[in-house]
Amino acid sequence: MLKIQSFKPEYSLCNFIKSYSIIDMNHKVETYKKTILPFNETCLAFIVTSNKENNSYNKCTTGIYLCPPSAKTHDMDLYKDFFYVDVSFYPGVLHEVFSIPFDKLKDRAYSIEELSINIDTNILEQIHINRENKGKIVDILNAYFFKLFYNFQESSFLLNIKNLYLNCELDEFFDNSKLSIRQIQRNMNKFTGLTPRTIQRISRFNKILNNIKNCKSGNMALVYKNYDFYDQSHLLKEFKSFSGLSCKEFMTDNTKYLQF
Repeated sequence: MLKIQSFKPEYSLCNFIKSYSIIDMNHKVETYKKTILPFNETCLAFIVTSNKENNSYNKCTTGIYLCPPSAKTHDMDLYKDFFYVDVSFYPGVLHEVFSIPFDKLKDRAYSIEELSINIDTNILEQIHINRENKGKIVDILNAYFFKLFYNFQESSFLLNIKNLYLNCELDEFFDNSKLSIRQIQRNMNKFTGLTPRTIQRISRFNKILNNIKNCKSGNMALVYKNYDFYDQSHLLKEFKSFSGLSCKEFMTDNTKYLQF
């Protein structure tokens, strides 16, 4: 089976990193096909495969990869003997750390070598050695990123992006930016590759997913008013545009989505 576990980073990293997710393949299963739902986070994927010729994540072999935010669903093939650690960063963080031009990136995984990101790749060996000890891997990741963010300070614009991501308040975001609309759009595109409106929509969609997970009745009339939709019909249309399924269909069968 496919096993996924998620962990919170240590407290000092929580302003920058949303979560660590560890994905481990059962060696008895040849392959899994999963769909990735839209996401606002920038992810660093630490991938370890035993056979570099036969195992891959979207044609990625052992290495460290950056996955930009995506407003579209996309499929991912997970192969036998595949170990994958996903580190999800809040929008804009990796642009400020590494000056990554997200407005120039396409919707695909990039190796850190492609983007000239200078980070220590020896962590892959540590992850491989401690593959059976998830707690140890989390300790390794905390130590690794503590060094990276030791002297890092959030800019006011970066903090404003994070607040938009967390609370979905678009008007508040523009009010707090203290920039012209043109400057905001240009900076957002450079920091995240997405518009403020897209960040808000994806974050709102993911909040609705959490409601669906925790609301067995699936009554959307109970949630649409909390997320600034015109009406229930607007919510249902938005949900299907991101997931490809109606809310009812999603509640019946969401196993094809990696996040679930």
